[in-house]
Amino acid sequence: MDNNVSFVKNIDNLGRIVIPMDIRRKLDICTGDSLSISVYDNNIMLTKYSSLENNNRIVNIIKSFIEEFNIKVIYMNKFNVIYSNIVNSSVELDREMKDNIKNGISFKDEVKEYIFGEIKLKGIYNMLPIVNNEGIVGSIIVLSDSNGYDFCRLLNKIINLELSISWYKI
Repeated sequence: MDNNVSFVKNIDNLGRIVIPMDIRRKLDICTGDSLSISVYDNNIMLTKYSSLENNNRIVNIIKSFIEEFNIKVIYMNKFNVIYSNIVNSSVELDREMKDNIKNGISFKDEVKEYIFGEIKLKGIYNMLPIVNNEGIVGSIIVLSDSNGYDFCRLLNKIINLELSISWYKI
C-alpha cells in the first residue's frame, strides 16, 4: 500500500466510519484493538493505543534493575523497542521479533541471534510476553548467562502489575 493513499468514507448516523482493510493490515489493527483519537487544528488523528507507551514508571523500574543488577534489557511493544540499555530505543522490530511478540513466544536461557536496527545481538535470551486487558501488548527480554530468566520473570510481573494499576486508574 502506498503511504500517500487516501480514502473518502461517509460517517453513518451513529458517527462511525470504516477503516479500510488495507490500512488495518498495514498498521496491524485488529478487531478489538484500542485506538487513541486526537484532534489537531481541523484534523482527527487515530493512533493505535498501547498502554506501554509513555509509561515512565515502567521505564524507571527497568532502569533501576539495570543499575542494581547490571543486566541487559530490551523492553518492546509489538512494533519497536521502547527502552533498552543495549539497543536504540524506538528502533523498529524485524518481522521475526514482531511475530514472536504477537504469538506470545517465550524463551528461557536460549542461545539466539536477533537484529535490532543495525545491531546484531547474539546471546542467551530470556523473553516473556507482556499481557494486560488489551491482550499481548509487548515483551521483555533479558540477555544474561546467569539468573537471566529470574530477572526476566520478575520484571515481567512488575510490568504487568504496573499496567494493571495504570489501567485501573483510567
